[in-house]
Amino acid sequence: MKRVSAFTLAEVLITLGILGVVMALTLPTLMGEYRKKTIEARLKKFYSASNQAIQQSEIKNGPKEYWEVCNNIFIAKTISCEDWYNLYLKDYLKTIRVEHFKDENYENTAAYFENGSLMVIKSGYDIYFYPFAKDFDKEKFFKQNEDDSSSRPDSGTKFFAFSFQANVQNQNKYNTIYKNKGIEPYRTVYCIDGVCNTLTHEELLNHTRYGCNKDSPFKSYCTALIQENNWEIPNDYPFKF
Repeated sequence: MKRVSAFTLAEVLITLGILGVVMALTLPTLMGEYRKKTIEARLKKFYSASNQAIQQSEIKNGPKEYWEVCNNIFIAKTISCEDWYNLYLKDYLKTIRVEHFKDENYENTAAYFENGSLMVIKSGYDIYFYPFAKDFDKEKFFKQNEDDSSSRPDSGTKFFAFSFQANVQNQNKYNTIYKNKGIEPYRTVYCIDGVCNTLTHEELLNHTRYGCNKDSPFKSYCTALIQENNWEIPNDYPFKF
């Protein structure tokens, strides 16, 4: 009779245990990498699709520089975000659902896309993009802190800030970087003696109020950092996924 080699039950259990430990250690990393790559792909697609929609809309509605503005209290010629979306974007974006909600007594519009992402058109000129629509919670869209200050803690991780400031009524030295453009990552400029410059990479990261860092309450410039890196999340990005 030949002797048959085989694993004992104890050896099998030990092997399975080791595999379980390895999977428990590597799975979060793999999931984070998947989420990161999905965010990159959906950000790039949203940027392209939304600006293509604006170009198509201009054929019917005229140059975007003369479009009405969504609920901007500083401009006389303004309409609701719902009307703005229906007039300028509804026929040119592929969405599966649209809803309207209030935030700080302002009306905003949320448009859901087929790939599971979401765009929120906020009163004024801000547009927030959620790569994963399930991360959107309109009850937590805006946070009022105990000291009466405000913040958007999920910016740069769950959603990314864009801006539409093409309207000629809304042009000044701080938003001329958006001139003749459509939906662009949120940016700003600083001016010294009438000379204005965009923020450097380091300033986008380290600005105390709007920069992409853990101490900033708004993290508005995270999208610009990713765009500068060809829509790939850079190695020095301050947040993990």
